[in-house]
Amino acid sequence: MNHPTSGTGPDTAAGPGTVRDDTEHTADTRRTADTGDAGRRLRAAFAEAAYGLTPPPVPLEAIEREGRSRRRRRRAAALSTGCALLLLPLVVVLALPSDGPSSTVRPMAPPKPSASASPSPPRLSTPMAGQVRVVESGEKVYVGDGTRIWLTEEGKYGDTPGVSEVPEFRSVVDGNLDRSRPGVSVQETARGPERSFLTGLYYGGRTEAAGVRIELYDGRTLDGTVVRLAGHKEWGGWYVLADVEAGVSNPGHTQGITRRVTVYDRDGGVVAALDLG
Repeated sequence: MNHPTSGTGPDTAAGPGTVRDDTEHTADTRRTADTGDAGRRLRAAFAEAAYGLTPPPVPLEAIEREGRSRRRRRRAAALSTGCALLLLPLVVVLALPSDGPSSTVRPMAPPKPSASASPSPPRLSTPMAGQVRVVESGEKVYVGDGTRIWLTEEGKYGDTPGVSEVPEFRSVVDGNLDRSRPGVSVQETARGPERSFLTGLYYGGRTEAAGVRIELYDGRTLDGTVVRLAGHKEWGGWYVLADVEAGVSNPGHTQGITRRVTVYDRDGGVVAALDLG
C-alpha cells in the first residue's frame, strides 16, 4: 500500500509563492541599506561644510558705543524736561503785563477806621484831682455814702451796710477777664434819685495806676479814686460818686450815665480804657 508524501522535506515545503517572497524581501533590504548610506553621506557632507564655515567676530565695541549713545540721549531728554518745568513759572510771571513800578507787590493797606470807632484817650498834661489808695488784702475803703469796697487776691468786693446783705464780688482769677491786654469794667448802682455809685476793675496794665477819669453822657468829667493792693500793678479797682441829672442816661441803653473810663499812670500815660460810645 502506497502512503502519500508528508511534505516536510525542503523540496516539497517550498512552493512557487515562497520563492517570490524571498526575492522581494531581499530587494527591500538592499533599498534600505542604500537609503541609510545616502543619509550618512549627506550628514557627513553637511558636517564638513559646517566645519569649514568661520563665524564673524561679535561687534562688542559697536554695541557698547550704541548703548552709551542711547543713555546720553535719555539723560539729555530728562534734563531738558526738568528745566522746562522749572522755567515754566518764570515764563508765566514774565508773560504778565508790567505797568512799571506800580505793579510791584505791596503789603495790604490797613482798613480805614469805622465811623463808630473812638480815638484812644490822649496822655494827660495836667495832674488829676483824684487819688490812689494802696491797701492790704481785705482792708476796707469807705465811700462817702457808707458803701465799702475791699480787695483780695481773687478780686474786688463791695457792699452797703443796711442795703446789701451779701457783698458783690468781681473776680480777676475765674477766667472771665482777659488779663493779657488792658481793659476796664464798670458797674452803676443808684443811690437815690439824684446820685449813682460808679465802680469797676481795671486789668492788663504794665504800669502802676495813679488815677481814673470818668466822662459822663452829659459832658461832665469826674476824677475818681483808684484802689490797688500793695505790690500789684496788673489790676485794681476804682470808684466815684456821681450826681445824676435829668437826661444824662445814654439813649441807647435803658440806664447808665457812664460814657468813658480811663485809668492813667503817674506820668499821664493810659493804663487801660473803656469807651461805651
